[in-house]
Amino acid sequence: MSKFDYIAYDEEAAKYQADFKGVFQALDTMVEVLLHSPRHKALTMTALETAYMWIGKAIRDDQISRRGGAELQEGRKDS
Repeated sequence: MSKFDYIAYDEEAAKYQADFKGVFQALDTMVEVLLHSPRHKALTMTALETAYMWIGKAIRDDQISRRGGAELQEGRKDS
C-alpha cells in the first residue's frame, strides 16, 4: 500500500471524520457570517481547508496503523 492510495474508512475512522466535518462546517458558517473582510475570510478558509486535509490524513494513517492496512478504493483514481 502506498501512502498515496485512497482507502475506505472503517466505522471508527468514519465517525471521527464525521465529527470533525461537523465542527468544520460550523466554523465555515461562522466565518461566512461573522467576518466581513474578504481577505480575512479567504485566509481563514485556506487555513481551515488545510487543517481539514491534515486531519483526514491523520485519520487515514491512524486507521492503517491500528488495523495493519485498509481496503483500497480501487474505483477512485487520481486525475
